[in-house]
Amino acid sequence: MQKWFWAAAALFVAYPAFAANVATCTLGADKKTVTVTASNPYSQVMACEVNCHMDLPGGFATVVCVKPVPVGAKDFVMCTDVSSDGHPYTKVKETEANCPDPSAPPAASKAETNKDETKEDDDDSDDDDDAKADAMMKKMQKQGQDFIDRQKRK
Repeated sequence: MQKWFWAAAALFVAYPAFAANVATCTLGADKKTVTVTASNPYSQVMACEVNCHMDLPGGFATVVCVKPVPVGAKDFVMCTDVSSDGHPYTKVKETEANCPDPSAPPAASKAETNKDETKEDDDDSDDDDDAKADAMMKKMQKQGQDFIDRQKRK
């Protein structure tokens, strides 16, 4: 019984994440027009990026659409793209949507995460960092010169 409760709770918490990715790429009847639509379940404007990967005879193409989606919008037309080279699309191969929750805190980048993990002390002094880097560089230069000197003696 507890397993069902936790599964239901997880689904309830995860629902907004699934709802945020409601974006579609639709191929028009002329096979040259792609329409990108999105829905915004949030109480704030949602920035959305949608990549429509399209099959072409003998290849593929990608239609990219980046646009804010208004609050409460349902099937909001983000953009319409017409094949410029005259080749018709055969089908929508895949839709990639990146429409994060606008009220969620920004995710830390990998560089920031690594910086926090490798930080040895909480001293914010930039001068100390420069001094440490200079000392390490001099040490490495000395080791390199010692290696060269040893190779010359052989």
